Amino acid sequence: MDSPCNWNKAVPWKIVVALLVSITTVLVTFPSDTTGSDVSQWYQDLCSYKWEAIDRDSKVKYTLKLCDSSPNTECGAGSAVCARNLTSQKNQSVGDLSLKKVTESSVIDFNSTEKCPGSSGTNVQSSISFQCGKTMGTPEFVTVAQCVHYFEWRTYAACKNNKYKPDKEVPCYVFDTDGKKHDLNPLIKLTDGYLVDDSDDEVHFYINICRSLNRPGSLCPAGSAACLTTSKGSFSMGLPTTQLELESSDRLRLRYEEAPDSTPDFCSGHTPAVTITFICPSRRQEGTDPKMTAKSNCRYEVEWVTEYACHRDYLESHNCTLTSKQHDINIDLTHLTLGSTDAPYMAEAKSSDGKDNYFYYLNVCGEIKAGECGGDPHYVSACQVKATGDQSKKIAGRYHNQTLRYSDGDLTLIYPDGSRCSSGFQRMTIINFECNKTAGNDGRGSPVFAGETDCTYYFDWQTASACVKEEEEDLLCRVSQYKHYDLSPLTRYPESESAQNWEAVDANASKSDKMRFYVNVCHKVLQQGATSTCPEDAAICAVGKEKVVSLGKFLTSPTKRNDSNDIRLVYTEGDECRKDMKVKSIMILKCKPGDLESAPIMRHMSSDGCVYEFEWYTAAACVMSRTVGDNCKVEDPQAGFSFDLSPLSKPGGGFYNLSNGDYDYFLNVCGSVTAAKCPLKAGVCQVDQRHVLSY
Repeated sequence: MDSPCNWNKAVPWKIVVALLVSITTVLVTFPSDTTGSDVSQWYQDLCSYKWEAIDRDSKVKYTLKLCDSSPNTECGAGSAVCARNLTSQKNQSVGDLSLKKVTESSVIDFNSTEKCPGSSGTNVQSSISFQCGKTMGTPEFVTVAQCVHYFEWRTYAACKNNKYKPDKEVPCYVFDTDGKKHDLNPLIKLTDGYLVDDSDDEVHFYINICRSLNRPGSLCPAGSAACLTTSKGSFSMGLPTTQLELESSDRLRLRYEEAPDSTPDFCSGHTPAVTITFICPSRRQEGTDPKMTAKSNCRYEVEWVTEYACHRDYLESHNCTLTSKQHDINIDLTHLTLGSTDAPYMAEAKSSDGKDNYFYYLNVCGEIKAGECGGDPHYVSACQVKATGDQSKKIAGRYHNQTLRYSDGDLTLIYPDGSRCSSGFQRMTIINFECNKTAGNDGRGSPVFAGETDCTYYFDWQTASACVKEEEEDLLCRVSQYKHYDLSPLTRYPESESAQNWEAVDANASKSDKMRFYVNVCHKVLQQGATSTCPEDAAICAVGKEKVVSLGKFLTSPTKRNDSNDIRLVYTEGDECRKDMKVKSIMILKCKPGDLESAPIMRHMSSDGCVYEFEWYTAAACVMSRTVGDNCKVEDPQAGFSFDLSPLSKPGGGFYNLSNGDYDYFLNVCGSVTAAKCPLKAGVCQVDQRHVLSY
């Protein structure tokens, strides 16, 4: 059916339970408002933006307009909630802005004049339930029942006393063309910020994501989301003004810009601006820091390779497992789930003033049915009990809306929906799991209380269940030992149609029975052509006329010894070479600057055929570094690089002329452009009949 109002679903049982629970829960209350100005209302911070939510099951995209001042939806200026059927591409308003009602239980209802088909007396409408959150948050579609479209929204706007209200915040999520959600809200910091990796040791550049910085004790100007700190002081380099944008399916962009009247003198008249590009990596990897990639006249370019830029379905699960098919990693925490008669996991902690003791009782992906917190019928997985005095009990989180997330190497389990704090925020528990194959308690380990901040409880938990299965340990193709090395540029992936395995050059062809050696790096060999008969899990494979031999699997990350500059990559568990012995291959990678094309060399095979030794000269084995030069020259003696672009510079303000359509582009290299209409000292100038732009 094309009409969204006909998508009547049975209300999921957990939604029914949540609604029943809310009846007996003290809600955050606000004055009822059916008319009045949006400017004075508690939700006014949300009015500046058009918000989106998606019903993935029915393929319906919703656009929300909360206020008269909000951007219009595709259903017109009078529509508050517009439902677009992504199959038929038809729009239907499912809530009118003029029929808005704000209830005392922080719910905004948008009624309409359209009758619900098959239901007498009921109109098509939308209902948004707001709950206290720590960021601006995002609206989440819940369900459709009897032509009522339900949404839930956790946002700081719904908290009491402006507890988590920042100077400025913008929406921090986008949907891609496939309807998948990319959400950077987990990166938002309520206090402090991120220090950008920059080659200039004389300055510090701090950013927050989608939100102004809150750095107690710093001199960063209020409202700034990007702050430059030098010996001369701290300066705002940009305010959060525009919401997160989708650049492509794996790249997101966020832009901060300073007010024109707040430009520091050292910016040479340019308005400070920062562009942050978030890149979803092509494969699982450890977290990285944001890196400065370009800067000139207070214009900054920052790149951040982070898995948080990937779509949310890739990062999260709402059960206790992450699978290779969906998440590119295999993790199963169900082994930690306790039975109905098992005593819950317990952690002990003292209050911040040291006067009170607390016990925290936990289960993993299940409810607590035994002990002091047992008996609560509403999916309690985390519970706080005061050890002395009144021994009061607080629910610290429930599992029915839990999130298991693996991103940038961190595995976390999040329990929301606990008892409410004075701000209205519902208590939450976040457990950070770490791999420990020798953990006690039969490998299960136990939680350790790590701290509490604003009614959110943090635990660290070392357990064997958090360890990635061996065949998935291609997560690490890097070496970090004071310096950083990355072998991933050598990896060949099956997703690329042009990708081919590396073929090693045999330095001892006469001794190897004319075998051909095919190699991949930190990955299985691609099943193609000559390697189509290689064992599926082989990372290096020898192919002859009459036999195929696995020379090893990728089961351990590359390493580097302190007494050598070489990278060592060992593949083990190949085919059996003699009784109780399997083939292994040792790959020694040596730095060769600028060369990512040379193939590995097979140097030696042991007399019993159990050990193969390879040597590979490649730029991937060189230390990762950033070097800044001057006078149009840059060199890195350690890596052997030296670049001199001065021969490309045009003297006397000369330029290269590149024309495209109605525009002329004048460019010089390491020098200014002297051309008609171009500003003084411009290095690149765009000219048309109306404007002149220089960079």
